[in-house]
Amino acid sequence: RPPRSTLFPYTTLFRSKQSDAMYFLTKSLQRVQPEMHVPVEEFATEQSSKTFGNAAFEAYERFKDNAPIISIENPPAGFALSTGEDLKNLAEKSREHFVERLVQEKNKSKKAAERIAERLIGVTWDVGHINMLRKQGFGEEGIIKETEKIAPFIKQDRKSVV
Repeated sequence: RPPRSTLFPYTTLFRSKQSDAMYFLTKSLQRVQPEMHVPVEEFATEQSSKTFGNAAFEAYERFKDNAPIISIENPPAGFALSTGEDLKNLAEKSREHFVERLVQEKNKSKKAAERIAERLIGVTWDVGHINMLRKQGFGEEGIIKETEKIAPFIKQDRKSVV
């Protein structure tokens, strides 16, 4: 049986509100907690896209329509970002980063910025890397599928920068 004190109902009520507040706070913090483990492809895509987007932005700012193409080299098969899908995602994210900066910092229209990004940011997809995919077990059908994914982003030009 609880003690008969005039403070008892107040302390019980106070503890109850504290408990509710702590519970709510704990639950809220769980929603905003930082991600401790990020898949390597996700991390590499995010960080690399910033780098390539920024490089394209700086080149465009300095050379305008004569800016060199940023042609992202595909890593050896088996490494992060080595598939057609990975490279496609990286090129898309890099272009998005470039467009965002061009719209915000140079007041370009989004459409104009997207056209510039498409012209400046692409990828390489060469026979050497395709042969590495073969060594990793990709058959002709798999290589064709990977190539189809990346085809719209291929930029191989004498002005390309790797």
